[in-house]
Amino acid sequence: MTLQEVVARFNTTPFLFAGSGITRRYYGLPDWIGLLTHFAEKVKKDQFAYRYYENKASEADNTTEKLPLVASYIEKDFNDAWFNNEEGIRSDSERVNNAVATGVSPFKAEISEYITSLSTVEPAYAEEVEKLKNIAKDNLSGVITTNYDCFFENIFEGYKTFVGQNELVFSQLQGIAEIYKIHGSVQIPESIVINKADYQKFRDKGKYLAAKLMTIFMEYPIIFMGYSISDSDIQAILSDVVECLPLDKIEMLQKRFVFVEYKANFVGSEIASHSMVIHGKLLEMTKITLSDFSLLYDALSVKKAALPVKLLRRFKDELYTFALTQQPGPTMQVASLEDGRIDENMLALTIGLASTGVYGLARAVNSEQWYRNIILHDSLYSCEQLLEFVYPELAKQNSWKLPVWYYISKSNIKSELAEEKAPHSYSEIVTESTIKRNRSAIGRRTAWELWIAEKGNLMRAVRLLGCLPEEKIDVNQYQDILEAIFTENSNILSSLDSPNRSNLHRMIRIYDFLKYGQKKTP
Repeated sequence: MTLQEVVARFNTTPFLFAGSGITRRYYGLPDWIGLLTHFAEKVKKDQFAYRYYENKASEADNTTEKLPLVASYIEKDFNDAWFNNEEGIRSDSERVNNAVATGVSPFKAEISEYITSLSTVEPAYAEEVEKLKNIAKDNLSGVITTNYDCFFENIFEGYKTFVGQNELVFSQLQGIAEIYKIHGSVQIPESIVINKADYQKFRDKGKYLAAKLMTIFMEYPIIFMGYSISDSDIQAILSDVVECLPLDKIEMLQKRFVFVEYKANFVGSEIASHSMVIHGKLLEMTKITLSDFSLLYDALSVKKAALPVKLLRRFKDELYTFALTQQPGPTMQVASLEDGRIDENMLALTIGLASTGVYGLARAVNSEQWYRNIILHDSLYSCEQLLEFVYPELAKQNSWKLPVWYYISKSNIKSELAEEKAPHSYSEIVTESTIKRNRSAIGRRTAWELWIAEKGNLMRAVRLLGCLPEEKIDVNQYQDILEAIFTENSNILSSLDSPNRSNLHRMIRIYDFLKYGQKKTP
């Protein structure tokens, strides 16, 4: 199995469940022990400072309990030193002073300042971070993280952030374009979960948090990244979730859970299965091993939401508010069910600012839907609407290579822009060099003969069918081929990687021109 095949199985865009490994990679931030070591040495000013506190906490039986206890001991000594204004303890930060003045622990205030001061993307990973930023727009549903830093808030435009258990438990979550910071945030220092008392409160409310996240876990694929597979935070949360579920629901989770294991200098990616026993119940998941996270982000870029996720979140939020208050929000228009313009069996909703005329239509249709409609004719919108409101922006995004003759031929309005940009010869779609490059693989076969021989290897067949000379194509047989492909998988375009998607696009552009365009050419 490949990364692309793992993503193709997703029923919707996924959530990321991100741990400290992500910001160690991109910000160079320390892990939990590294963070505690830094502050222990500020108190003791000794290379064995952390070992001193670790030894003091040796009464704890396991690491899960030990680290919060180490943090508690360090915090007590650090706060005493801070209030005594010992040398080298206080940072020169007005934010820290203001936080402490309101009752925040100096330890947590200084941790927030320290992490914030280091929160700059490592130049070596700038390109990888840019890819993650890009897929946040259309290819992810949200983030759950135990990290304190603001990495995701800084690069995920339009996402709403919820900090801490209380905000998560007592807020209405929309499950789209949201960031859940379950261990607190540097922006709210008092929310940080780090010492023994913090973790005790967190675990006391763990069942409430698990119940709140249950909907996310049951509806979305979850990609765990930046954690060890045995991480105590992950184990505790999964334990609470699994305890609430019957066996048949746990089996559903294994199809949704993907664990990303980082392995230095690993070439490519490896897909395997992993299982763990929690409360006597077997939980299985897919494990991806890799070193280069760009491979994962590239694979995720294929799976897109119908609309930008920040717009979907805003719409869901306003729809929820309308259901409670009966008052539409600023970007939602609601027609009465008694409105004579609406069929009694239809519900009409519109998205966008009232000043835009046709609400949101320009963004409601993506290129995959545009191409598919030429074959399946399944769009909710008329060809006139698509030409007038969708084509100008969508064609521009696709370098003006969008097939358009079908829409022109079926429309009652004239679009000078569409007719100008449409191909007027076969060579504008398939160049002579492309035909020559594939001539030996095609041989003397016509399009239909090639399809019959090669359809067992669909992607090879699609590639060759898009490189044929015009005289080898019977347009009616070509139509039958495309209909067979889309009948088998109507969403095939959204599940393909970029090269294979481009090949299928070319086939549809050929069909669009030969079926609907030639009679329009001079």
